[in-house]
Amino acid sequence: MPNQVALLSIHSSPLAPVGTEHAGGMNIYVRKLADELAQQDIEVDVFTRRTDPAAPEILTLPSGARVVNLKAGPARPLPKSVLPMHIPAVIDAFRQFTLRERRSYDVLHSHYWLSGFVAARCRPDASVPVVHMFHTLSLVKELYHGGPDRQDTALRRDGERCVIGSADAIVGATAEEEAYMTRLYGRTPKRFDVIPPGVDLDLFRPLGRRQSRKELGIEPGRVMLFVGRADRIKGLHMLLSAAAEIRDRLPEPLRLIIVGTGGNRAAHRSISAASARLGLQDVVDIRGTVAHEDLPRFYSAADVLAMPSAYESFGMAAVEAMACGTPVVAFRVGGLAETVCHGFTGYLAPPGDRHELARLLETVLTQGDADRLGRQARIAAHRYRWQNVAARTLDLYDDLLYQQRFAYRRVAGEP
Repeated sequence: MPNQVALLSIHSSPLAPVGTEHAGGMNIYVRKLADELAQQDIEVDVFTRRTDPAAPEILTLPSGARVVNLKAGPARPLPKSVLPMHIPAVIDAFRQFTLRERRSYDVLHSHYWLSGFVAARCRPDASVPVVHMFHTLSLVKELYHGGPDRQDTALRRDGERCVIGSADAIVGATAEEEAYMTRLYGRTPKRFDVIPPGVDLDLFRPLGRRQSRKELGIEPGRVMLFVGRADRIKGLHMLLSAAAEIRDRLPEPLRLIIVGTGGNRAAHRSISAASARLGLQDVVDIRGTVAHEDLPRFYSAADVLAMPSAYESFGMAAVEAMACGTPVVAFRVGGLAETVCHGFTGYLAPPGDRHELARLLETVLTQGDADRLGRQARIAAHRYRWQNVAARTLDLYDDLLYQQRFAYRRVAGEP
């Protein structure tokens, strides 16, 4: 077992409020993994770029893990497109910190391609393995989005290709990710391990539908929930069309609660305008960004979580909803095809089939399936406990350390 582990999340701090720009499932993943590893008596440091001049260099979490804010570039949030120019400064700050603190990490575990780039240049020698998790891949997003992200850097594609080739092991939420790397990037990872993200089952649990609706001020009716960014790949426009298709066929008024669009006023105006065109003014309720710890109340209030995404590498919202006893209706894409068990924890529609998506939503909302599916979903969510994620990650670390150090000794001519 490693004694010291460095987790690198350079472009976004695990302490950033989820739902703000560049803060989502990856931030939760890094924070929870750090906490779980620290509880195994491992010294864990999480490295990120300083974005607040008032933030301390080192902040110790209740678990004992530390968040290290590296001074690299302006101490303010920066667009992802300009972050690559600060990589040399991040590398220098990381090296200075390890020398000053006399830290000798056994494993470097990077998250997102920028961190993978840093990790490959910061390990002292080949005996220290680099584990990487992309969380999202640009070419996969382009494949389903229909074009590149204009807010991203043109360097990302080549950067991801370099990280695929340099990392000793890549962790993915599904086996599908390895196939995408080979097909889209022309690179096969040295090692690929499937370790799905986890869910906090103490936080995400059923809280009672009636009480949750009362506390959230949701009017009586059949409630659909959407949790996600105001990004076209998330398919909100398709969900609005599906809602318009089924609203008059339901025995009670339809309510569509939208969570996670942040303070994006343009997105709110666009959603409101689309709702008006479809006659959904009295259906759509935009709640914007919600604190992570408040999400269980929304999941518990809903009859169904709708995930009409064109692609999801994993689908964290689906597992969170399942843990709260709420079934999921989604397209059979990416990680959702493995997370949601059709007919058992929810339903899966063929990718892009809006009419089938609408039919399956109507099925849950009219045929009394929500309670049965929800009970089964809660049971199924237990496989995603964070303790399981940490145990599998530690197994990967141990295996790599044994292989890397044995190979390193042979190259160095040591017995």
